[in-house]
Amino acid sequence: MDNDSDQAWHGHAPKSPPPAGRRRWPWLLLIVVLALVGAGGVYAWPEVAALVPAISHESSGGAMTTSDKEALPTLLAAQQKLEEDLATLDRSVADGQAQLKAITDQLAVLTSKVEELQHLPPPAAPPPVAAEVPRAPIAPPAPQPRKPPPRAARPSGPVSIGGAPLNAAPNMAR
Repeated sequence: MDNDSDQAWHGHAPKSPPPAGRRRWPWLLLIVVLALVGAGGVYAWPEVAALVPAISHESSGGAMTTSDKEALPTLLAAQQKLEEDLATLDRSVADGQAQLKAITDQLAVLTSKVEELQHLPPPAAPPPVAAEVPRAPIAPPAPQPRKPPPRAARPSGPVSIGGAPLNAAPNMAR
């Protein structure tokens, strides 16, 4: 029989481990930290009270000293240059991202083409060629003797001194 069934038979509840004691050290640590923060606030209060009017005076933008007025154009020029540099960097980053996107698209297309080529069945093997019977080489025909090209017919009859043939028709009429 089971141990649980034995205990149920005898009317005893199963024994459980004793409850663990509560941990009180986290509460104690929290109280100590809050006490230290409170003591530090009481210690620093006179210095904070002196800074509060000075902070409110500077933030109101009331009186500017001459050195502040002299530095203001330089600071404004530097701020404008930084804004232009940031705009240039933003454009170059956008261009780089556009180029990267174009390259990734091309890479995706090439990858798909390579995968298609890898999945194509191999080309069929050419049918086996029957062994050809070797034939005796045919001798080239014997060279024929060259005939001289036919010469143009020489004109008959009188020839002029310049070499041009004269017209024979006037002689015939006489």
